[in-house]
Amino acid sequence: MKVSEARKNVGGLSNASKMPSKSYGLPAQACKVGGKLRAVKGSTCENCYAFDRGMYVMPVVKAAQARRLATLTRDDWTASMARSINKDKYFRWHDSGDVQSGEHFAKIVEVARATPDCLHWLPTREAQTVAAYTGEIPDNLIVRVSAAMIDGPAPKRFAHTSTVHANTIPVNSHTCPAPDQENECRDCRACWSKEVKNVSYHQH
Repeated sequence: MKVSEARKNVGGLSNASKMPSKSYGLPAQACKVGGKLRAVKGSTCENCYAFDRGMYVMPVVKAAQARRLATLTRDDWTASMARSINKDKYFRWHDSGDVQSGEHFAKIVEVARATPDCLHWLPTREAQTVAAYTGEIPDNLIVRVSAAMIDGPAPKRFAHTSTVHANTIPVNSHTCPAPDQENECRDCRACWSKEVKNVSYHQH
């Protein structure tokens, strides 16, 4: 399968400007837990940047996200995603949107397993879906379960987590340096590192 054909099968990939890699986005409006948190004052999803701001309101971006969402049930989705990643060394899941189901999460795990030379970072608020998964997660997939509330504690039970701070950074966290470097990752790869327990992002 050609890379171009594979990417067409999955609705294409994203190119988030701050990232050192390609990424993949779904409509924020399709978030399960995030959709509920959007109505909760002080939650990390209350003012979701991907819901109604910036490039995410552009028709071409919204159309691409909708295409990707519609492809999730394809029989060849896993193989096509793995081929789409090609020889990339890093990959970020869901610069917008989130895991849709246990089956979707299992497919992402298989994509990571099929691309062992690529480090995958999957931020998610779907804690129950992650906790319910009974298979083995490959070492090259870092699943960071995200805190629900700004200045709230990191989720428990999970090997890798993330938080959002306005005032309080959890102890032993890596603070995202992007706000001090033009909102770019540059040489930071903490989000992809299995050695970093929690990454804390400044509220934006």
